[in-house]
Amino acid sequence: KIKQKLKLIFVARKFENMAGGLERISIDLMNKMIKNGHKVGLITWDKISANSHYPIDNRVKWLKLNIGNPDVPSSIQVSIARLKKARTFAHDFNPDIILGFQSGASLFSIFATFGQSFKILAAERVSPDLWKHVGGGFKFKIVNLLTWLFASKITVQFPQYIDQYPYIFRHKITSIHNPVYPAVFKEHDEVKKPEKIILCVARLCFQKNQDLLIDAFHQLSIDTKEWRLIFVGDGEHYDRLYSKVNNLGLQDRIIFYGNVKDVSSWYQKADIFAFPSYFEGFPNALAEALSWGIPCIGLRNTLGVNSLIEDNVNGLLVDSNSEDFSSALKILVNNVNLRKKMSLEAKKISLKYSPKNSYILWESLLDSMT
Repeated sequence: KIKQKLKLIFVARKFENMAGGLERISIDLMNKMIKNGHKVGLITWDKISANSHYPIDNRVKWLKLNIGNPDVPSSIQVSIARLKKARTFAHDFNPDIILGFQSGASLFSIFATFGQSFKILAAERVSPDLWKHVGGGFKFKIVNLLTWLFASKITVQFPQYIDQYPYIFRHKITSIHNPVYPAVFKEHDEVKKPEKIILCVARLCFQKNQDLLIDAFHQLSIDTKEWRLIFVGDGEHYDRLYSKVNNLGLQDRIIFYGNVKDVSSWYQKADIFAFPSYFEGFPNALAEALSWGIPCIGLRNTLGVNSLIEDNVNGLLVDSNSEDFSSALKILVNNVNLRKKMSLEAKKISLKYSPKNSYILWESLLDSMT
């Protein structure tokens, strides 16, 4: 049981029109903390008119800094103005703990409250795999090192991530998994439509590696005509990926639906979930697909993905090339009995990573910090 009610400030870069895992999980956690009787504040770089893609409890006191453009790197003047405004908010709110979601938000919190002795919890949302694919240079390394140095505690999403951090910081790190809710089927949802769907729910960007999936589906499409590939999500690679699909002559077989409010409507239609990400934190879309009983395919060496997908149990893990990914697609496309067997195993994911256990871990950590 929680010994006391806490005052918490969450800090994140932007919530307007953001439908990613970071936004969803941080908002879910804020709403849960409010429901449990804690007082919650929120600081983002958003404009004053911003609305969140996911619903935020109206009892959360949301400070939209409304200084500069949150989508571009800020000037020194804009950064200082944001820090001053956030510092005043934190002083007035007087939190027990400030939770920064990602290193940038955590370091911002450290600078904004320097000398005020507030405890900073750095909630890292991406696995150490990130460092293999995104160099980031000197600035990127400094942001991370300063964050880990000055943060009171650090959270990661899987225990195996801890050993990937420098040894001197490991004593600060706690593993807390994201909540995975069991799928809720309506009575009419149980009936499958006749179309055959391979689904990918992810932002269209370098990290999610949709090029590999398009190439793999192109190879598959030569032998089978009834399957479609559906992309749900938007991002900076949309124009290029759309052009690639057109150039391959697959515009009738590969469809881009953009961001949608009700992703569950696609989970209930999908037969296979394809997820070729280079790196992840706790891949929420993948976990949700599994909870809906969809056999999944991911990359063998992607941390997080290889924690959720058990090879040949609830899905398939493959090497990072389109030939292997296409071969895995062919295996599932051509074996409905294997898909049914994997579907039963996939649904067990919400027991292993239950919301109740996740929130107990958060409450325990927050309580221990005070």
